[in-house]
Amino acid sequence: MNSIICQTQLSHATPAKAVLMPETLLNRFDFQNGQSIKVEIGNRSVITRVIATKTVNSKIIFLSPTIARSLALPYSGKMRVVVHNRTLKFGPVIGILTTGHHANIATPFGGRSSLFRSFIQAGESEKPIIYVFTPEMIDWQNRVVTGWYYQFGKWCKHISPLPDVIYERVPNRKTENLAHVQNCISRLKTLTKCKIFNQGFFNKWSVHEWLSREEETRHYIPETVLSPSVQTLQAMLDKYEMVYLKPTRGSLGLGIFRITYSPKKGYYCRFHGGERNILHRFSTLESLLAHYFRKDNQRFKGYLAQQGIRLLRAQNRPVDFRVHVHKDSTDQWKVIGIGTKLAGIGSVTTHVRTGGILLPTQQLFDKHFGHQSLQMMQSLKETAITMSKVLEENAEGLLGEIGMDMGIDQENRIWLFECNAKPGRHIFDHPTLREAGRKSAKCITDYSMKLAEFV
Repeated sequence: MNSIICQTQLSHATPAKAVLMPETLLNRFDFQNGQSIKVEIGNRSVITRVIATKTVNSKIIFLSPTIARSLALPYSGKMRVVVHNRTLKFGPVIGILTTGHHANIATPFGGRSSLFRSFIQAGESEKPIIYVFTPEMIDWQNRVVTGWYYQFGKWCKHISPLPDVIYERVPNRKTENLAHVQNCISRLKTLTKCKIFNQGFFNKWSVHEWLSREEETRHYIPETVLSPSVQTLQAMLDKYEMVYLKPTRGSLGLGIFRITYSPKKGYYCRFHGGERNILHRFSTLESLLAHYFRKDNQRFKGYLAQQGIRLLRAQNRPVDFRVHVHKDSTDQWKVIGIGTKLAGIGSVTTHVRTGGILLPTQQLFDKHFGHQSLQMMQSLKETAITMSKVLEENAEGLLGEIGMDMGIDQENRIWLFECNAKPGRHIFDHPTLREAGRKSAKCITDYSMKLAEFV
């Protein structure tokens, strides 16, 4: 049975161990007057009786304060309900797990408060019970959470049940690896039935291996070598004239070097240092590497070398694409938005923090591909969805969202460079993608409803 939205109301007139509802709901749920049922919310439940009541509102459920406390019901009002096997379930209870709580009630999660607010507001029409929490907010003894909600235009907190579904938004690898964060996730998995999606961060080399071994995806992957030798780097430069050195666990374009080779001019190394993009020239590859890396067998440990691609250009600078992909309420992957990123002057990457800017995607496609614009756009989307399916099959745990950095070279061949399990949302700042940003945020609720069996 699909869920429906009902009005919940606390009533002191309701018997302490009963739930009251109109006959129309009793019939819809296939309950009998006076029948014993289970009422559930998140990971809390009570056994009680259901009693028919006369009321004008055909979709109202009355709860006693006693039952509301037992369930840790955070508030009353409109919320979604579903019935499975004589269990009346409120929810879904969706928890956004993060870290970094601040004392400021206006921005309880600092600069990321607006991000979490957008997730909550986007799914508001579905009436889920959705809150943000950190590991410290869980009361393990009583199995409840002090969850932060965005209601009536402001942040507020309520004692709440542990979630049905958790969307993991811990901000970085270092924080996620902290003992108390790992302990929290482990206990949630062990002690509750909650489903966690997008836990952890992708490892670049693992992603490369997954996609390279599949026939349907390997031709989109640049040649990549883990912990390359100097000889391997030279061979790649002889072949491609451009190679990227990337940390396997990096993100945001940090720590990336681009090395280009010109037989007549030598070796050029570009990277982002401090507040600016830097370019140095060396006569030999060995002198370049000696300048930036240790001179031992471990010099490239944690790095991979990736074939450089001559990308489409705009304003005489390379462009690539952030393709934002989501699972929806039907459990299918779909492309929600494609952002076009123009590299900053002299930048190794197209990240905004290194001078990159956003361009209108459709405008760029029309200019470069003309009458083939629609076909190229469809090819890019289909490629991203194919990649998503392969990643989902190989990754540990559930995936509901992926950000892909993709490119199209000067011969119109599509490439995949990186995948992000905690994608940033800066592409949705562009005026042409604001509506896509709202759809993306709502997908968090839609996919959670699917996982919690509310659709």
